[in-house]
Amino acid sequence: MTAILAMSDFLRAPTHGTARPRGFKEWQHFVVHGRGGHFLINFSLNNEGANDLLVPRVIVIGHDGTWTGVVERFDDADFDVAANLGDLTIGGNRMTLRPDGYHVIIDLPGSGISGEIDFTSVSRPFVVNNQPLGEGRLSWLFVPRLRATGWLRISGDEHRFDGDLAYHDHNWGRFQWGDDFGWTWGTILPRSSHDPWSMVFLQMTDRKRLRCLSKALYVWRNEEPAGLYRHSAVQTHFRGALAGGADCTLPAPMRMLLDGDVPGVPEVVEVTASGGEDRVRAEFRSQSYARLAKPSEVHLDRSIVLCETNGTVHVSGSIQGEDVDFVGDGVFEFFYG
Repeated sequence: MTAILAMSDFLRAPTHGTARPRGFKEWQHFVVHGRGGHFLINFSLNNEGANDLLVPRVIVIGHDGTWTGVVERFDDADFDVAANLGDLTIGGNRMTLRPDGYHVIIDLPGSGISGEIDFTSVSRPFVVNNQPLGEGRLSWLFVPRLRATGWLRISGDEHRFDGDLAYHDHNWGRFQWGDDFGWTWGTILPRSSHDPWSMVFLQMTDRKRLRCLSKALYVWRNEEPAGLYRHSAVQTHFRGALAGGADCTLPAPMRMLLDGDVPGVPEVVEVTASGGEDRVRAEFRSQSYARLAKPSEVHLDRSIVLCETNGTVHVSGSIQGEDVDFVGDGVFEFFYG
């Protein structure tokens, strides 16, 4: 399994002189389903505008009663991709790909955020290539289940992780933020580390979220895929709207450009999937969310918004003749273009 991860995951950033960075985007995303809360860490490289520079950012947000965090942008000279394509440095922050997972160092002294976490894979990675995204394309690799060990200091509190469950994905492609697409994505992990099930959900839509372009529910049992359900095999229902607004909007100046509590998040997301004798149902109930926003690259008068949402999940059904029934935690992302 570790050999598969080492061969599959590497940085794709076009940093060499002959490469074409125009329109390129790449990010490494980690979610810790910690015992004391949820924590998201994101390293990103984005080509913006007509220049050929890649703009590096580090995002760290956490939920421990309420969402808080920071989006920090660095100069294009403040990042480095190692020759082996397994080591990304942005300022004092670093992500290193290891044969069995990832080593992450966070150092954002201006925001009082720091940490060091080892993410060890306990499930096989899965790759989706060339997903249409408006006029562009996106590829992504995800590891549905890892164990996080280390610490993270945020908002004056230090959180310790000792084998806490976690999720990772790596995304890369060429597209424009604000093009005609939107998505709902979610990572579902059980509260008990002894429960073998892990799930990842994705639904791609147009920007107005009126037309579904593709959807999938990926289910793992321990380290192996147990069920991959796509398109018509997956049904989704969104119910209600979560009362109240976002805990925070990042970067903070974007609050001036967004209209109050819009966009918000649904109160309940119900996902059902079937295939052969398999039947599975997951119900995600939102609790609170943070908004990440940036100007559209397509429309000068619009912004794109990602709502990072934590909540509880109840999963039930039967897969490959085995009953599935557990309560877990979920982090869902609602992207509005």
